[in-house]
Amino acid sequence: MTNRHSHDSYVRSVLKDPVRTAELLRLAARKNNNLAQFLETVKLDTLQEISKAFSDTISHGNGDLAFTVKIASDDPKQAELLVGIIEEHKSYPDSGLIPQLVKYWFQIMVRNQKNIPTVAIVLYNGKDSWRVERETMFPNYPEYYHKIGLPFLLEVIDVRDIFNDEEIPQISPKIALALVALKYVFTGENLKMHLKAAMAGLKSLPREEAEDFLSQTFIYLKQWFKDNAKEQFRMDFKKCSEVYGYKSIAEAEEEELEKKIADTKWEMVDNMLDLGKNSDEEISIISGFSKDEIALRRASR
Repeated sequence: MTNRHSHDSYVRSVLKDPVRTAELLRLAARKNNNLAQFLETVKLDTLQEISKAFSDTISHGNGDLAFTVKIASDDPKQAELLVGIIEEHKSYPDSGLIPQLVKYWFQIMVRNQKNIPTVAIVLYNGKDSWRVERETMFPNYPEYYHKIGLPFLLEVIDVRDIFNDEEIPQISPKIALALVALKYVFTGENLKMHLKAAMAGLKSLPREEAEDFLSQTFIYLKQWFKDNAKEQFRMDFKKCSEVYGYKSIAEAEEEELEKKIADTKWEMVDNMLDLGKNSDEEISIISGFSKDEIALRRASR
C-alpha cells in the first residue's frame, strides 16, 4: 500500500500545476486520437485545478487531481462552458478502476461542480501493457443492464507511449524527469541510461526549485530498489546530480528522515488531542512542538 501511494504522491506533485498537466496532455495526444479530439474542443490555457479535490475526500483524503477547462468556441455562450477532468494514476492493471472512478466523479463533480461533462484520464506506468477495453457499469448483471454507460469519458495513457527517449531535451524539465522516472522505475538499467539526460534540463530552473524536485524524484525512485540495487541506484543518482552541483543525496535522505520523524510526532499529537486529556502545554513538553504550534493544530481540527 505504501508503494502505491508513493507513486501517487509523486505524480500529484508533478501534475498539480495546470501548465504541466497541459503539457502532458499535449504530448500524449500525439499518439492518442481520442485525446487529440478532446483537446481540439477545449482551451488548455484555461485549465484550473479544482481546489482540494482529492478523489476520496470523504473517507481518507487520498486520491489524485481534478481540473476544469473551458470549451474552445467563438460563441460567447459556449465559451463559458466548462469540462471536468479527473486525473488518476495507476502503476498496475486495476480491475477496480471503473467503480473507483465513478466514486471520484460523484464526489468531485456532482457534489462540487455544475452538471458538466467529465473526462477521466488515467496515467499508467505499470510493468505490463494495459489497455482498458470498453467496460460496463454493471458487468455482473444481466445483459440488459450493460446498456447503462459510464458518466464520463475514459482515456488511459501509458507513459511508454507518451515520448521517445531522444525527445527528452525538448520536454520541459520537470515533466521530462518525471516521465523518465515513471517510465523506467521498474527497469534499473534503462533508468540509469536516461537519468542524466532528464536531469540536464533542471539547469534552467532556479537552483532551489531544481534541488527540491531532484530530492522528490530520488526519494520516489529509491523505494523501488532493494539491497545492492538500491545502493547502486543511489550512486548513479548521486553522480548525475553532482555533475550540476546540486546538493548531496545524503542531504535529501536526511530531510526525508526528518520529515518522517515530524509526521510521526504530529500523529502522536493528533492522538493526544483526540483523547482530550492533555493541555497544550503538556502536549508541547511531550512532543517538542511549541505551545503555539499545538494551539494552531488544535484550532485547525
